[in-house]
Amino acid sequence: MEKNLRQKRANETIVHLQDELIPLVVEMRKGNEICFTTAPATGAPGGDYWRPTESIKGDYIYKIFDANPDWVVKTSKEVADDYQKVIAEYFRRNPDKTGNLLEDGKNWLFGKLLMWGGSIVEEGLMSHKEIAELTKSFEDAIQKRGEDFFGYFHGNVLGDHIYIGEDKTLYFLGMRIIPRPGKGYYDFLRALDWLLLKTDSQKTDLNRIVGWIKQYLAQYDREEVKLVFALRCIGILGWDILHRGDFGKGYTETKKKLLLKFIRREY
Repeated sequence: MEKNLRQKRANETIVHLQDELIPLVVEMRKGNEICFTTAPATGAPGGDYWRPTESIKGDYIYKIFDANPDWVVKTSKEVADDYQKVIAEYFRRNPDKTGNLLEDGKNWLFGKLLMWGGSIVEEGLMSHKEIAELTKSFEDAIQKRGEDFFGYFHGNVLGDHIYIGEDKTLYFLGMRIIPRPGKGYYDFLRALDWLLLKTDSQKTDLNRIVGWIKQYLAQYDREEVKLVFALRCIGILGWDILHRGDFGKGYTETKKKLLLKFIRREY
């Protein structure tokens, strides 16, 4: 029930913002400012992904991951980067819509760290001390960077939110704007952690994930990126796998070990 209520609130927020963001995205795509367009969408049964309300021939980008993983990751990065342009333009036109980025970001971060980390500790995969040390690392990063540690994002640049039409047009679904840590790069890490869960562990092993992070996020502080990715991997392990029972694709135990490596930043 708790999950359903939370999902309902999230869906209502997306539906509300779609009225404002869909016309903006369509306008920016027509002006060749961004690589994707969008369309009205509704939450699919179960609420785990969004689907167009109109009939669009095509399929989700994750369906071609096995055949062309590098292209899927590259395209996800382009969508993530271009969505930053959409957010910037939205706030330029609606300056009164910005919130308290620092406080909202902190509340989300530490709330999720506590919730997701709790499942991992209960399962005996990590100690409470490790979660406390990770919390301290985030506190230190925020003290050092302040509001600049956070940014506004879509939050779900996922393989089942990016839809490819038969004419190769990219559709990015479920428009929203939310505060998250990792200014400039959170959405790309979100794309990677989802792929880590949902695709075969032989396709998204340690070397490949690290390679993509190095390739696309070289301009950012490496230790900060590793810290934010640790949070994302806590979400995949603590929430998706342990709490929701979503084991994705491939060998679950292999994924657990890989996720723990990323959480402990042992790479």
